[in-house]
Amino acid sequence: MKNAIVIFNVAVLMLISYRLWHVDKSSLKNFFWPALILKSIAGISLGLVYAYYYTVGDTFVYFLDGIKLAELARSDIGTYLWFLWSGDESFYVWDQLSYRQPRAMFLSKITSVSCILSGENYWIISLHFSFISFLSAWTLTKKIVEFNDDVRPAAILAFLFFPSVVFWSSGVIKESLALAALFFLCFIFLKVWLHEKPGIAQWAIAILSLWWLWNLKYYYLAIFLPVAITTLIARYLFSKLALEKLAAKVLLWMFVFLIPLLLVSILHPNFYLERFTQVVVDSYNQFLAISEPEDVIHYHSLDSSLSSIFLNAPWALFSGLFRPMLFEAQTIFQWFIALENLLLLVLVISASTRLKLLMISKHRLILFSIIVYTVVLCVFLALSTPNFGTLSRYRVGFIPFLVLVLCLENPLISRFMRSKWMRNLVR
Repeated sequence: MKNAIVIFNVAVLMLISYRLWHVDKSSLKNFFWPALILKSIAGISLGLVYAYYYTVGDTFVYFLDGIKLAELARSDIGTYLWFLWSGDESFYVWDQLSYRQPRAMFLSKITSVSCILSGENYWIISLHFSFISFLSAWTLTKKIVEFNDDVRPAAILAFLFFPSVVFWSSGVIKESLALAALFFLCFIFLKVWLHEKPGIAQWAIAILSLWWLWNLKYYYLAIFLPVAITTLIARYLFSKLALEKLAAKVLLWMFVFLIPLLLVSILHPNFYLERFTQVVVDSYNQFLAISEPEDVIHYHSLDSSLSSIFLNAPWALFSGLFRPMLFEAQTIFQWFIALENLLLLVLVISASTRLKLLMISKHRLILFSIIVYTVVLCVFLALSTPNFGTLSRYRVGFIPFLVLVLCLENPLISRFMRSKWMRNLVR
């Protein structure tokens, strides 16, 4: 029976995938199967890494908690559905769960639905999550290319093939669904930017994405929403006020940015202005206590004062983007991270030769917004999550957007796209 369920799940995923590929008329069609297969392999590989390399793995805890909730569904569907909506310690299943922290339990609830559909097969659930993540990345990539075909190489690399983005947004982890939600919200943003009206189904998925992202990675959303809203408002104000000077536009953007940022700050206790910096420092100290000295970013006398935060921000930005470096790598996974960081550094250096072109781009408002989102989220994550391994996973919330900007008009990427292999693939 379980084998039949596995075959059925794989067949359904293949049928949906084939249908999506068959009806696709975009210039990206040849990348569909390579990107989907890579995503699926990454999800399976993530499970294998946690099973055979790491001593502990939250991915399997989500799975085991999902099984317990699936058993509740089979015995009492009413209680199960109510627990999905408002599960707390009043339910008898509460004491059976390993993860009771809200964000972790939220993923366990979603995993339980996939447990029911897959016959409680971890690897099929991994394929479910990876497929959802792929569909969102594919949808956003197609929209970006539709918006501007010149960015096609950058979008393909950033959202479909960049190593850490593919790996850490696959399988049974929070980042899979969080990035799926984030990418779909970016898709809706682009539709609004292009004066297109999202359909009812797209608005419904957008609302679901807001809910998912807030419950899984609220800090992604707490930065993305103010940036997106500010960018839309700023474009309207620029046209009404007929501003021409770049400095005036930047100042207006930053002023408008403060309003949604303050509104978001009241939505979660960790973002309350009176305690935000203390939360960051407390998180830093917790990671410092449980990590090996060579595995973390060390800051100079970091405390909760704004002056200390700002003084350490440049080092946090550099470390969040480029560390560990090759000479700091101690394990095989740190070597992989260091190699990717080296690639990022090369992209930054090569992109700097085209900085002036980006400054005069007709899309510079969006590019500026991406840079602000990347810098703010990178600094926040590097300060509060200084462990190199954990940071490499969390930073996928901004890495694809950074890679997109770095690859625009980048001579290295242009040369790669002119290679014979790539020319054959994009035909």
